[in-house]
Amino acid sequence: MDKKITSVSELLKDMGIDDVARKNVDKEIENHILGKNLMILRMKNNLSQAEMAKKLGVSQPCISRLEYASNDQIKLGDLNKYVAALGYETTLVISKPQNIAQKIKNTYNQLSALLTELQKYAVDDEFILQGIAKFELEATHNMLNLASALIESSSSKLKKIHPQQETQIILDDSIVERKKKNLAFA
Repeated sequence: MDKKITSVSELLKDMGIDDVARKNVDKEIENHILGKNLMILRMKNNLSQAEMAKKLGVSQPCISRLEYASNDQIKLGDLNKYVAALGYETTLVISKPQNIAQKIKNTYNQLSALLTELQKYAVDDEFILQGIAKFELEATHNMLNLASALIESSSSKLKKIHPQQETQIILDDSIVERKKKNLAFA
């Protein structure tokens, strides 16, 4: 049975290309990933380069140069205009290096801030209130599923470390009761 090739690096390895050359090719591909992603976004929107150029008020060769440019050649302003023309927004994050636990904590804090911001839209409009309530219920359901999976995973890991001890994860009862009460209203 033929082996399925899933990357250029695999193909080069199967062709007998040495490690140094493969790493150079991988590095070159990585250095052009931004332009390739722009091309993918354009194609997902069923636009040719000429149609994209028209949307941006530039020439087709300009779009081609942008999509084939290396990452360091793409200007932030050009990137913003390109993605905005496709209905997307650009988000740039500048932060100090973080480990995965710090990233998770920061994501949790961002999520909390966004949910608080969402509450500002909960005005006297019944339609908006229903939409927000449905979304909050769905978000809560998803977070509880994630929490449940994490608790299960942590419990099994703790059992491997301390097989004689019964694993207990204690939740703040007031939070759990409040969530149950809120879910009952749905």
